Amino acid sequence: MTMRPSALLPFPDSTEVTTAGLIIGGLPLMQIADQFQTPLYVYDELSIRARAQSVVSAVSAGPEGSRAAFALKSLSTLAVLRVLQQEGMCADCASVGEIAAALRAGFVGSQLVIHGNAKSEADLLAAIAADAGLVVLDGRDDAERLATLCQRSGRTQDVLVRIAPGIDVDTHRHIATGHHGSKFGMTPAEGAELLRTLPGGLRGRGLHVHLGSQVLDATPMVDAARWLPRFAKSEGIPLDVLDVGGGLGIAYLPGQDNPDPGVHTANLVAVITQVCEEEEIPVPQIIVEPGRSIVGTAGVTLYTVVGIKTVGDGSTWVAVDGGMGDNLRVGLYGGTYAPVLAARPIDPSTGSVRIAGRHCESTDVLVDGIELPEVSIGDVIAVPATGAYHQTMANTYNLFGRPAAVLVGNGDATLITRRETTDELFLRDV
Repeated sequence: MTMRPSALLPFPDSTEVTTAGLIIGGLPLMQIADQFQTPLYVYDELSIRARAQSVVSAVSAGPEGSRAAFALKSLSTLAVLRVLQQEGMCADCASVGEIAAALRAGFVGSQLVIHGNAKSEADLLAAIAADAGLVVLDGRDDAERLATLCQRSGRTQDVLVRIAPGIDVDTHRHIATGHHGSKFGMTPAEGAELLRTLPGGLRGRGLHVHLGSQVLDATPMVDAARWLPRFAKSEGIPLDVLDVGGGLGIAYLPGQDNPDPGVHTANLVAVITQVCEEEEIPVPQIIVEPGRSIVGTAGVTLYTVVGIKTVGDGSTWVAVDGGMGDNLRVGLYGGTYAPVLAARPIDPSTGSVRIAGRHCESTDVLVDGIELPEVSIGDVIAVPATGAYHQTMANTYNLFGRPAAVLVGNGDATLITRRETTDELFLRDV
């Protein structure tokens, strides 16, 4: 057995390299691929539990009621949600479906934080029916729709108001959300005014902010946490609860920064506590909403090589049995990855190849240039850091069924999502 080299650091915590190739959760990836076929999502339970524990522990240093709400948009597979619920996390939901997923996984209403910039009546009714702990208002019309429904049902709903403070973060423009041009939230002044003038049926508890996703330099996020209590005090608005969102990034490539979500959460708690003491105001309940930083590194996607060819410009294309149907991040915002051969992950390179997906789009390219050992048809390629925003974004383009998923740990692999069959693709047609 060998220790894994730095090139494999984007892989899960349990990763090892042996004569059987890459091992995760005590099982060779080649064995997993043979048993469950490809394309296949593989989740390392050890990695998920370790990160959840670190964040839950860090936020518990805040006042009673402080909590970590996992962002279901990053991964909503029920078996993984059950693991997170066991570790003491709450649930951050943005739709009827995500609310249903959280409840099926064992979360209770008080553990739900409901988001969305365009909540439908169905979304709001689901939040009310679930007895959701908090609903985050994205604007005044959002507040008025929710208030009408609450008044009908005789319910008083605790709410936060989401503001866009105009703080920029270093991330792709498609996943930046805290700038003044964002579709999310309100200006600070408008948010404060809404909290002061909430319609009947709503009880204002405080503020919410989220600056963006895949943020590797957390300094702006800490700056926002430092600014929010002072802003609330200056506006004279309630701050019983302060939700500082999520967005912390992960390393997709060797050598990238890989922030520790527990350390980041501890920094946020410390800054908020310090500022409130300086301003002589009570420290609010603190909510953090990690998603990618909990599950991203825990995921690996396995593909089988189905074709190899050299084209007119001299480059070599390696075609695999998956692509943008199971990994939409490349096409959406240029996601980058560092895959390896599952059987020979540290063998020396024999040259650069381009890895193509199977979909009928020129943009269906998983990696446009990477050094690999000699590749043969039938080889299994393992793509790390695919635990977040992969299975939740999976689609059926070209009428390919969505992949299966397994949870691995302690030498066992458990099927947690069935592979979608061709017949199942037509269940909604009438």
